[in-house]
Amino acid sequence: MDSMREIARRAMEQMPPGCQLQPTDGEVIGRHRDLLLGLERVLVTGFYDTLFAHGPTEEVFAQDERPMREQTLGAWWRRTVAGPLDEDYFAWMALVGLVHVIREVSNPMMLAMTEYVRTLVADQAGPVLVDPQERALLVDAFGRLASTVGAVITFAYDHAVASALFEVAGMPAPLLRRLRNAEVAEALRQAREPG
Repeated sequence: MDSMREIARRAMEQMPPGCQLQPTDGEVIGRHRDLLLGLERVLVTGFYDTLFAHGPTEEVFAQDERPMREQTLGAWWRRTVAGPLDEDYFAWMALVGLVHVIREVSNPMMLAMTEYVRTLVADQAGPVLVDPQERALLVDAFGRLASTVGAVITFAYDHAVASALFEVAGMPAPLLRRLRNAEVAEALRQAREPG
């Protein structure tokens, strides 16, 4: 399997440039560090309240695991806000994709919670900022950060699954892709049939 840095880089290369984290976004987030760090408890509590209120996401967790997961999310939040949002950070996000495979956290679950974080920042931090231009900069920066984090995690997740299947099946990756595409094409044909 490729390194986590390589996986993160490949994921970001596929994103349209305007949709991914911009160099200035880290500066914007840094300017509002204290405000954002002050949201940690609200973020962590709401995040896990949301997950534990939904059967499929609650099933991901072992009994009594929530305090440990809350600590992990808090550490992620502090690192995200403090920066830097560099290769090491996104390699870590690629690693999260692999953890999600093992933990059976699906990409829809992860993407929904990435949106939860983005929305929380917009709803909680945005109104505190009096300057509408600065508010827009922060909300946009977090939107691009959330998009980039989601892209890296899902790409790493999919890459890990495909790599594992390749290793188990012992088939060259191009052959595995062709077989996959043939199966998906047939499923698509059937889905398009009336009735």
